[in-house]
Amino acid sequence: MTLLVGTIPCDQVDAAVEAAQQRVAAAARRAPAQRVLALLAVSHALLSRFLCRHAADDLDRSIDAAREAERLVPRGRPERRGVTVRLANVLAVRNRPEDVVFALDTLRREQAGLRPGTPEHAALDTMYATVLAPQYLRYRRREDLADALDRMERALPVLDRATAVARPNSQVAEVYATAAASAHSTLATLLVARSGDPDADPGDEDRIRRLVEQAGRLSPLVGSIGDTLVRAHELRGLEQRPAEEAARLMAGFEPSGIVGVGVGAAGSGVQVGGRYGTGSDLRALDDGIRDMEAELDDPDRFEADRPSQLATLANMYHLRSRTKGLSGDPSAAADRRQAEHLASQVLAMGRDSQDEARVVLANCKLDGYRMDGPEQHVLDEAVTLLRRATSGQAMAPHVRRATRSSLAEALIGKGFRDGDLESVDEGVALFRMLRDGYLPGSLPHAIACSRLAAGLHMRAEATGYTEDRLAAADESRRAVAELTDKSLIWAYDTAIRWGDWSWRHERMADAGDAYLVAVDVLNQLVRAQLTRAMSELVLGRGAQGMPARAAYALARRGRLTEAVEALEGGRAVLLSAALDRDLVGLTAPELEPVRQRYLRAVEHLRGLQDRAIQEQLATEGA
Repeated sequence: MTLLVGTIPCDQVDAAVEAAQQRVAAAARRAPAQRVLALLAVSHALLSRFLCRHAADDLDRSIDAAREAERLVPRGRPERRGVTVRLANVLAVRNRPEDVVFALDTLRREQAGLRPGTPEHAALDTMYATVLAPQYLRYRRREDLADALDRMERALPVLDRATAVARPNSQVAEVYATAAASAHSTLATLLVARSGDPDADPGDEDRIRRLVEQAGRLSPLVGSIGDTLVRAHELRGLEQRPAEEAARLMAGFEPSGIVGVGVGAAGSGVQVGGRYGTGSDLRALDDGIRDMEAELDDPDRFEADRPSQLATLANMYHLRSRTKGLSGDPSAAADRRQAEHLASQVLAMGRDSQDEARVVLANCKLDGYRMDGPEQHVLDEAVTLLRRATSGQAMAPHVRRATRSSLAEALIGKGFRDGDLESVDEGVALFRMLRDGYLPGSLPHAIACSRLAAGLHMRAEATGYTEDRLAAADESRRAVAELTDKSLIWAYDTAIRWGDWSWRHERMADAGDAYLVAVDVLNQLVRAQLTRAMSELVLGRGAQGMPARAAYALARRGRLTEAVEALEGGRAVLLSAALDRDLVGLTAPELEPVRQRYLRAVEHLRGLQDRAIQEQLATEGA
């Protein structure tokens, strides 16, 4: 009596459907009870095949068979409850608004005649909560989540007690075990959906793990689904974890088959920690886009919510455009235009997923914006879209935080363009609120510090006030300190932005501090790359002339030893890259020993330089 999840193996569904159809044909002249059982078997087999292949025809035929079975059972008969619940089950899988209303009404009506505390009453509670869960994820109505959680908390102990009773019939025992496992898994799903809400229980994470473990012990099928649920929950919680733990959780995870967990941005945030411009992100996005486009182009495939699928595809194109943008791929602009086109299609439909489409469209506009470009109106459009999205209700907390970050960026850019300090201050306040909402020491907290520092630099540029410059410098110093051991690319870009801004405004002490960090991180970044092309890409991010500016700024402040180290350290990186470029042509097999000796010499030299610097710093510190 719980929501079916495809209890017939995918390699056996065709045979099961054929056998069930033969059973219906054989029962045509028998008693109505026999025909009802045969129709229910067809409905079950077709639903299992639908869950394997997602063919819309299988789901519609499953619903038709369940409707025919319900028609054959007279009202008032005890068997009618099981049939109507089965019909509610398959309608809930189709999940159209009218199907959900029918399913919930049916479950309420059938439960009204049962005594609370019985396994049958608890099973209907589980089904009711299972139908409500996707409604909460789509519309974010708190009453849906509260009702589903209340029902699951009431049903779980009843089903656990029923499962613990020894039963001579193994099939009956298996039914109770599967029902209890589904209840544990459903409650875990609801707690995952609640994560990030202000009223979430701090103990939810441990409880989710316990529920999934219990579901796995009761039913291996349900347990495998629970394992994926826990991993998705861990990835959604990356923003509240230290960077090292986040990287460990990301290792080896393939997000295929999980929709709506938001792992794309989190994965990118972890992967920029050292290696730059790797192809693994692009391959995963290429595969996901290709598969989703094939699904949308298949006329026979069931689509419960086409706007949601289009919004997801638009988001994937946007993520791919940003990933390509890291490596300067010229096709990034085409992906961004496709994302804009898909998001505009969703908005034109005027149905669900409007807020998701607004966010994608606004982010695409922000990515393409240039301060000296002709299309200055895109900032106004982005602010309007993001304000509407953040004011909506159908948005998960972690998505809302990311949307507010984009809104803050758009407000600061718009305010700087128009000379409107109120807009700049609103954006800075948003960045400060987001920073304070993250766990100190986590990667998102450090990135939020960097983005807040950028906003404060814009405010200082607009006002020219000394206190604004000091606030921007303090936030930049904090951001660089937090980012250095979490994300080399964010640390380098933050230090370069801070150093260049300080250099322009003759703040040589800040410029020297910033450039010192930039030189050190530049060394680490270049060594972390897998290819020479990616190393050159890193060197192109403000590296040219930076060591000389660093040495000048430090010398102006009387820090002569550090000035020499910055200049020589930066030159060593640039010279090594230049020599490596000159050796690219030495690819003939007979020249390989020469190339290898050179590379070993470079590594040995780097090691000696690092050791000498450490020894000198230790001596000066003593």
